[in-house]
Amino acid sequence: MPPSTTSTEPRGTASARSLVSLLGEQRASIVEHLRRHDEATVAELAELLQISEVAVRRHLAVLAGEDLVTSEVVGGARGRPAARYRLTRSAGRLFPHRYDHFATEVLDFLDAHHGRDGLLAFLRWRVDREVDGLRDAVTAEDLHTRLQQLADALSDAGFEASVSEDSESFTLVQDHCAIYDVAKDHPEVCAYEAATFSKVLGGDVQLSRRQTLAGGSTACVCTVRSRRPGGGSGSDTEPRDGEDAATSVPNGSEPQ
Repeated sequence: MPPSTTSTEPRGTASARSLVSLLGEQRASIVEHLRRHDEATVAELAELLQISEVAVRRHLAVLAGEDLVTSEVVGGARGRPAARYRLTRSAGRLFPHRYDHFATEVLDFLDAHHGRDGLLAFLRWRVDREVDGLRDAVTAEDLHTRLQQLADALSDAGFEASVSEDSESFTLVQDHCAIYDVAKDHPEVCAYEAATFSKVLGGDVQLSRRQTLAGGSTACVCTVRSRRPGGGSGSDTEPRDGEDAATSVPNGSEPQ
């Protein structure tokens, strides 16, 4: 029987350690030291690692190039200025966060204490907030350019989105879901996300989604078409109980 792989470490600790370790042993030691002690000089880090100050500066230059450390020059004990290094806000991505767990608990609470109506009311509220946040980013007249602007905004938010075109439609693909754990437990989130995209893209758009990462697909995929003049307004968009998040969203509507 193979040895047990069960770990007694807190959830997220091992994965965070593996991310830091990708920096290499000495750079990882620098990052861990700065996380625990807030800041350090080159001389202090050289003493910690038992390497030359020149080598420390090389490591710090690499970390600074990745936007993981920054420095500030302050006066030394004898009046000689010294650079003190600290982690940037971007370095936080190397360490565990449990925002997804907290968000899932909030949705669980809404569902348990306020019913499905309470949960959906929150998701409608979130659509409005997301639309407001994306309007300044998606401004082009041309639909293809609008989609690329939306994909760029999604990628900046951690969703790794891209756009492709065929003769009749466009395809918006998200290869990563920054809220995967939440959407997996609450697939309604996927339907309302599609409603957000539809509202942001404008009144000349028909958007449908049939694949999601949370639903087991390899990507979240939306098909986007220009609406024909005089076309219908589309059908009800709310996934029924037991269905996945597949949805067809005409602009101006959302899951009810």
